[in-house]
Amino acid sequence: MPKIILLTQPECVAFLVPGLRAAGVDVEVAVEREDLTRAMSTLSPQTRLVSFAAKVIVPAAVLGRFAGPAYNFHPGSPEYPGLFPSVHALYDGQSEFAVTLHEMAPQVDSGPIIAAERFPIPSGANRLVLDQLTLKMMVAAFERWAPSLAAVATPLPRSGESWRGPRRTRADFNALCDLGESPTAEEFARRLRAVGEGPEHALTLTGFGRRFSLVSDAAGPVVRGGLKVS
Repeated sequence: MPKIILLTQPECVAFLVPGLRAAGVDVEVAVEREDLTRAMSTLSPQTRLVSFAAKVIVPAAVLGRFAGPAYNFHPGSPEYPGLFPSVHALYDGQSEFAVTLHEMAPQVDSGPIIAAERFPIPSGANRLVLDQLTLKMMVAAFERWAPSLAAVATPLPRSGESWRGPRRTRADFNALCDLGESPTAEEFARRLRAVGEGPEHALTLTGFGRRFSLVSDAAGPVVRGGLKVS
């Protein structure tokens, strides 16, 4: 029976697996690298790897063991490869965003693009709003592509669209969090909208020989990548 190894987070399993199984494919979920290694112990030519909101970077040696392409749902448009695409899109003042389905390659977010499904960014949306909307759009895209993904012997058709722009890293995100010594009110608001507030990061300000961190006054659950994690 054809099989998909679904590399994702626990919070995503309930709304991803049913669509794949309905398309007639067996599904094995992997969350951590150890799970992926275990799932690949019985690899067959009828096995495909699909990644969705995963935290695991898949090395070239692993990708090379599959008979056909592996696929990833990137939570951003082709203009924003790498980490935190929503942050950089908001900081740049974009009015449009996308979720991108692409073949996986040894270099993150560089493989041939299958589809970039675009949508408008709501006026005034901050990072939390955009991340939640992006997750909703990713799930919808996954559901549409599930039958094609389940046909593991057939590669998905490439769109011909290319990745554009620099591949963002955590260092780029950290740089946005650093306001320096004398930010304007406009720049503070621009960065706060893009970076957001969370338990693992904060905007910082330098002055009087010290570095100060913004204390979050946000209430409610912790949300990461549009998913409630606590």
